[in-house]
Amino acid sequence: MGSAQVLHRRYLHGEIGEQEWMWYRTQSFHSAGPINFRPFLDREWYKSGGAEVVMLGISFYFILIPSMPTLPDEWLTQHQSELEDGTPPFSVLLSRDRFVWRAQGVKKEYKYMLTHPLLFEIATAPSLEYAVACQATAEKWEKL
Repeated sequence: MGSAQVLHRRYLHGEIGEQEWMWYRTQSFHSAGPINFRPFLDREWYKSGGAEVVMLGISFYFILIPSMPTLPDEWLTQHQSELEDGTPPFSVLLSRDRFVWRAQGVKKEYKYMLTHPLLFEIATAPSLEYAVACQATAEKWEKL
């Protein structure tokens, strides 16, 4: 079940107030996850042992997704008795054409991110901060 379905159900059951519902209807969503950088690495370095460096070829992506698909309030009130557990079917919330349009937008964002000239600098910036924190923790443990 998608988050849009859950939010519709919560709204119809009175678990979400009108103000919060209107906020959800207009807000974009963010998605994040791991991204594999290994296809972008230097092939010679990778073959000569770079493949053994586990975390070097992985980073994270963050993209923006358009606001959730919603149904008009009139539709919801007219069909509320037909809805199983108050949850609109996914096919009603998001037509095939609309799904393809949204997927193409996400694909476009991924492509933009992967071709950005500062991709590796953006990806490694948080890693450097994390490495410093890990080093400080290791030094603290050594003193115990």
